[in-house]
Amino acid sequence: MFYPAYINLQNRKCLVIGGGTVAERKVVAMLISGGDVTVISPDATELVAFLTHIGTIRWHKRQVKAGDTTGYFLVCAATDFTNINTTIFTEAHKTNKIRLVNVVDVIPQCTFAAASVVTDGERMLSISTSGKSPAMSRRIREHFEKVLHASSLYTLGYKNGEPVPIENQGLPYPVYFLLQGRTCIVVSAQKTPAIERRISLLNRCGASVITIAPNELKPYHLEDAFLVVADNSSAIDAVAKGEMVNGEEASVPSAPADQQPTTNNQHLLWECLDEPNAGTYFTPDIVIDNNLIISVAPRNGIATDKARHLHQQLVRRFENNGYGAFIEFLGMLRPEVLKAFSTAKKRAEFFDTLIDTVEIDTVEQENRQSQTCCFGFTNPECSAECLFNWIRQGKWERANRFTSELFAAHRSKSFRSP
Repeated sequence: MFYPAYINLQNRKCLVIGGGTVAERKVVAMLISGGDVTVISPDATELVAFLTHIGTIRWHKRQVKAGDTTGYFLVCAATDFTNINTTIFTEAHKTNKIRLVNVVDVIPQCTFAAASVVTDGERMLSISTSGKSPAMSRRIREHFEKVLHASSLYTLGYKNGEPVPIENQGLPYPVYFLLQGRTCIVVSAQKTPAIERRISLLNRCGASVITIAPNELKPYHLEDAFLVVADNSSAIDAVAKGEMVNGEEASVPSAPADQQPTTNNQHLLWECLDEPNAGTYFTPDIVIDNNLIISVAPRNGIATDKARHLHQQLVRRFENNGYGAFIEFLGMLRPEVLKAFSTAKKRAEFFDTLIDTVEIDTVEQENRQSQTCCFGFTNPECSAECLFNWIRQGKWERANRFTSELFAAHRSKSFRSP
């Protein structure tokens, strides 16, 4: 499972390496959240070039080179070359100790994953299937866009086919941390309910959690941790700024030059429970059903009645209603689908057909057009003969047979294609 987080990117330096449509979406999302964005790529989309021309971003029109990731808060590698992306990840995360690094579509080389996000102006929702099913993530997002009269954050940048400016909307940047095996520090004098919830979520995401009292916090704890959760900002502020803590100077002990830490506090990821806007991120309210995670938050992180009410509605609607089991089933298919279909387009076509198909009997077929699965969005009691209902009703044999037949048909079609 991934850990939901809303990051404060205001005026923080963000680097996107690559200039295609995927890189473009990353740039737009960062700009909406107030990021200070630089792009490195020999070529770029029309929108990236336009944003450079009007001074919104910087574009270095060249190949990436050693040292380019130094000094950034967030780095995203979105090139078409695996070796380049791997080199970027190694330099940014392992050498420069940058905590926020994303290599598009390569989970092992990510410390965070992007989210599908919608907003109605007052509340933000982000959706993740923990990498199991991007197709279902998209459908849930489209459902929210419709019922909440909300818009996706990542459909901006063009009007009537022409590029337009991107404004800083002051929104947090929604992501999902990949915490498996990463060290996370919880700084708290006592285990309050809020702290207990954070610890439980961190453990559920596979993090290595260390709980420390404020008077025991040392600078090396911040160096070694991927993220820090604190119930009060004072201890973190003191250590981060090198001030005195309980009579001791909060500075890193001297060491040989080649052993000095390479990171600094501009990279620190921390959440402050008493002042949500003081840290670099905050944890939203969440709905969890296995690998489905829906995050709900007001746009400035301060709780509101409307956000709480929406969260309660979504808990009733999505938890324990079969969505998690369905996403898990789709996720188990992904390794085989990746091997069978050579392009992202063909893989997407297979999954779209698989999860949308509803079987209609012959009599109805004569009088009705083909039907698309509703996933129970509009009718929770829907009992149509479809893969989604077979999974949530436990009809595994029928689901597996249908999936195998469709897989064979698509693979045969793929082999015949030029």
